[in-house]
Amino acid sequence: MVKVFVNNKEKEGKFLKDVIEGEPYIEGSNIVIVKGVKRELIKSKKYRIVTTKGVMIVGITEDSKVVDFWNKNYKKFVNKGVRWRGVFDVAFGPITIDLDMSNKAEKFKKWDVILSISGFDKSEGHLVFIKRDTTEVYGIENPKIGILIGGKRVLSQLTPEDRILSIEPLRESKEMIDYLTTKDLDMELEEGWKIWTYCEGQLDGPPETVEHVLALVEDGYFEIGESTNTYIADCRLQSLEIGGESTEDRFRGAITVRNSGEGVGKVYIYREGRTSSVFHTVVGRITRGIELVDFSDEGIITVKLKPERLNVVGKTQSEAGEVFRRYGIEHKREGDTEDNAIIVEQKPEFTLEVLRSKKVVTKGLSPDKLLYIEIFDNEAPRTAWYFRKTTGLTTKRIGKLKVYFKVGDMVMFERNERYARKLLPENTPLDRVERGYIGVTNMVKRYTGYIGIRLSPNDKYGPTGETFEGSNIVGRVVQNIEILKKVKVGDEIYLFEVRNGASKS
Repeated sequence: MVKVFVNNKEKEGKFLKDVIEGEPYIEGSNIVIVKGVKRELIKSKKYRIVTTKGVMIVGITEDSKVVDFWNKNYKKFVNKGVRWRGVFDVAFGPITIDLDMSNKAEKFKKWDVILSISGFDKSEGHLVFIKRDTTEVYGIENPKIGILIGGKRVLSQLTPEDRILSIEPLRESKEMIDYLTTKDLDMELEEGWKIWTYCEGQLDGPPETVEHVLALVEDGYFEIGESTNTYIADCRLQSLEIGGESTEDRFRGAITVRNSGEGVGKVYIYREGRTSSVFHTVVGRITRGIELVDFSDEGIITVKLKPERLNVVGKTQSEAGEVFRRYGIEHKREGDTEDNAIIVEQKPEFTLEVLRSKKVVTKGLSPDKLLYIEIFDNEAPRTAWYFRKTTGLTTKRIGKLKVYFKVGDMVMFERNERYARKLLPENTPLDRVERGYIGVTNMVKRYTGYIGIRLSPNDKYGPTGETFEGSNIVGRVVQNIEILKKVKVGDEIYLFEVRNGASKS
């Protein structure tokens, strides 16, 4: 038996499976083992600038041609004086900066440090310290090299008589960690190993964006779909539009949601700090087990985020009551109030709003009034994703469709034009559509995105009334199809997704 530390707790055992027993861990997720740590000197990312008024420390935050120039030429600023001192910035120089020039205005934040070319004359190069947030042309594209992290008071005291006396990189060392990432629970242990089975985090951001993250990790894991030196990202909800904006820097351990642009809907955890971005909303931070983020480049990691998700749609009224009682939240039942009624709507909808208001109303529906469905993710992945986004089944346990029209044995539901544009043909019928199958009109036809269900088989037309080449089969009704016989235009139908075709009684 050897002694190891598991999630910072001392344990004894022979094999990995012995010591992780009782710890938060999802089967098949990554486990990180830190065997040891040593230190080595590294190329500095901090510079000590001594002026006639005192010392300033600049931290290099960027990776660019401008930074490469600085690293090779910083000594040229020694003995250079204050060239100007304005409301927004202070500049030392000049030196010659042989970089591509730009007339593009860019945004800079207080304490940013940049290189500039004045008057588009490369011999008029300067080292500039930003004193207030500003948008300005500094003659170089992406001119930022870092931020002022020490000596901010010195910056405010500089006058045209001051100059730089010396610039030196600070000696820094880096921890070199001997680690491994494994799923092998039969691994034999060695004395002193530090083992991490999960990471823990705290969420506190815009309620809708926090709910997006809680829905993503509701099953207890973060799936690494993208990995860089700076972050890991879970892409399962990519393209799901989400609001929110944050001016907070993306610090190490930050949890963010991409709120617009390419990759909207992705959730990130940062290994290294980055400046704020209008495209990212910071919603929380990892408070424990960052080692799993540092050393996992693929697979899944077990996560426990606080608070617990308090959206109870899909649970019974009785189950929801037990959840809310734990938090001292006043729970009012509406609709079908029986214990076994399934909750189809909740107000307020988002966890943080529930915790703040301490009150919640849940609308129940009898199980025999729900349409139980199976979705064909493997056979029609693009259409399945469209169907989930349209019904709300991406982040909720119960989906909803509004009846568009009903004719004969076919019920049609409203589409989501925003998401329907790229519905290529997939899983189209060959010679027959069976009763209860769910179809979506693809882009071969004019009315792309409409959803339909047939109440009887048909060997010519799909569930939306289109010929087979225009019909993507996305799923099927597995229980309670009879409720569709009574629906009218404008009615809303609630959907309960069933895995592997199992019925719900």
